[in-house]
Amino acid sequence: MSEETTRCKKCILPGSYPGIHFNEEGICSYCLMPVEEGRPSEKELKAKLDKMIHASRGKGKYDVAVGLSGGKDSSYVAYYLKKEYGLKILGVNFDNGYRSEIAVRNLEALVNKLAIDLVTIRPNQTFMKKLYAHFLRKQGEFCSVCNNMGYLLMGSFMYAQKLSTGFAPLGVGGWSKKYEYQPGVSVTSMPYFFRNLGEELLTELIAQPFIEEKVVRSYMRLDDPRQAQIGTSEQKESHEHALGFIQLPDYVHWDLMKMPQILKKEVGWNQPPNTHDSHFDCTLFPSKEYLKIKRYGLTQETIKNSVLIREGLMTREEALDRMKLEQTDEPDDYNLFLKELGLSREDVNQEAEWSTR
Repeated sequence: MSEETTRCKKCILPGSYPGIHFNEEGICSYCLMPVEEGRPSEKELKAKLDKMIHASRGKGKYDVAVGLSGGKDSSYVAYYLKKEYGLKILGVNFDNGYRSEIAVRNLEALVNKLAIDLVTIRPNQTFMKKLYAHFLRKQGEFCSVCNNMGYLLMGSFMYAQKLSTGFAPLGVGGWSKKYEYQPGVSVTSMPYFFRNLGEELLTELIAQPFIEEKVVRSYMRLDDPRQAQIGTSEQKESHEHALGFIQLPDYVHWDLMKMPQILKKEVGWNQPPNTHDSHFDCTLFPSKEYLKIKRYGLTQETIKNSVLIREGLMTREEALDRMKLEQTDEPDDYNLFLKELGLSREDVNQEAEWSTR
């Protein structure tokens, strides 16, 4: 079948995308979804953000905590909060053992330019590799490990801060549900992670030095930690054990096309040439995308660019051209990664479903 008969005529989502449907004109079900109504205005959202920032400012040594990787989104969060509010920011970096060199350089430039204090948490690498190997065997992917460990580590760190100082600063993230949520192929949900983790690894997880058991038990009840924000039912359900946080893209205009240029000019941020600007902060990202395209015939970039097409911020032709950058071939580091984990290609489960939704 030709590309035109297997790919949406408006966006670029392929027919292999789980749950997708096409009408007689070849337009996909995601493009045909009704426009969300009743969303607060940008002015109302900014006022709400101002109120939450004000409530956190000056209550402790830091006003906010931001998880920083050296990538685009988290870097822009720190830049915006410093420029707009002049906040005292604590940066928290999760070192999964596979940080890219350019991301580390970006991180150093960012914290120096914005005068941000930085804490780097590097969990036990033997345990992390055990988690990667487990999920590759069971689910054919490994990104759920960092997606969820990042929140468990950050939540544990902030909870420990609250116990020791009596105050934990507001956590601010840069995850945009509109551009980054991947319905049908997402591996970000806590239920997915814990359902596939197993009791033995759960016990080992709770025993890790940077992890608080109360936080783990609390987060096990959540559907998606990235959306358990202040004021939500999920955040209330977690009580004092959850990180009180918000996602900045939910409150301000999030211009994916301009952010790289702003960051480069203002803080010396850079990205590798001839790559997408998403997630180059992790050297395992090409392997992650390779596994996804083998399993589902698309990458995270395809999903994001399809949203940009629907918003009129990218043409279909531009999106198709950007697909040339997708990781369709096996990355050079993939085999090395498997060897580090003690796995063969045959050990990777290529049939498992990644998402419950």
